[in-house]
Amino acid sequence: LFLGGVGFSVLPLDFTTFIDFIRGLHIPTVILDAFRFVIAFPIAFHTLNGIRFIGFDMAKGTDIVSVYKGAYLVLGLAALIALAVVIYPHLQHHEEAKQ
Repeated sequence: LFLGGVGFSVLPLDFTTFIDFIRGLHIPTVILDAFRFVIAFPIAFHTLNGIRFIGFDMAKGTDIVSVYKGAYLVLGLAALIALAVVIYPHLQHHEEAKQ
């Protein structure tokens, strides 16, 4: 992710050009969905853990049982959010095809 961010800031192409390039490669949907999940999961995980650690800063949920429950909750929610990021474009495409 870091190299991608640096690459976009240094290279002379913009994000839409890059997306058009990726679409032009005709990569199978399964592989693209796997990449979407791999990118979305860490973003969701770190965002949710940031919220969790704000609770730690306020001395909330610092007993060991709450720490483990919170960790499992963050893992589960991050996985659900990443799956939603993968599934949502397919639902949008399906709805557009109906119309």
